[in-house]
Amino acid sequence: MNQLVKPSTNRLKHKIAEIISRLAEPLFWLPLMIWLVLRRAQLPMREQVINYLILLVFVFIVPFGYFSYLVFVKKEVDMDFTVRSKRVGLIVKSMLSFTAAPIITLFIDRLVFVITTAVYLSTLGLVLVTLKWKISFHAGLNTLIFYTVNYLYDWRYWWLFFLLIPISWARLEMKKHNPAQLIAGVVLPSIIFMIITSIL
Repeated sequence: MNQLVKPSTNRLKHKIAEIISRLAEPLFWLPLMIWLVLRRAQLPMREQVINYLILLVFVFIVPFGYFSYLVFVKKEVDMDFTVRSKRVGLIVKSMLSFTAAPIITLFIDRLVFVITTAVYLSTLGLVLVTLKWKISFHAGLNTLIFYTVNYLYDWRYWWLFFLLIPISWARLEMKKHNPAQLIAGVVLPSIIFMIITSIL
């Protein structure tokens, strides 16, 4: 009886972990994050919408389009890009597109520029580590999302960081990362984000 219960329990845990991982997919939250950042800019609504659409192309549409092509068309990788060498190509190409964001926001609004630059350089830090070692982008990019929201709204949503616990558990349960990779994914972008926002 116990032998039957254990596999069933393991399957349930794995399924819950998969659901959490998909809900916490950082790329899917980018359109909302771009809009939240631009809403804090001192710009007329029309300009906010125009800039939103421009940034959406470079920060979301191009990376997500390439991601979808690799996963669903070429079927070279799984949705988690489990193999480190496979994720390098996507990440490097996405960063080339993302480079346009700090340049564009420089001419939009100082606050938007500061946040965009902090996020860009923090993500670049994750990318550089990934070239040699598999760091957790799920942990890193969700950390950046929570920092961005709190930076914008005076740390009223500090409790969002507790969501890193189930997210990290899910990645461990799915055997996508080990504890060191998850901890590094949280710590590295946190340090870079705080340094850049303090300097700028």
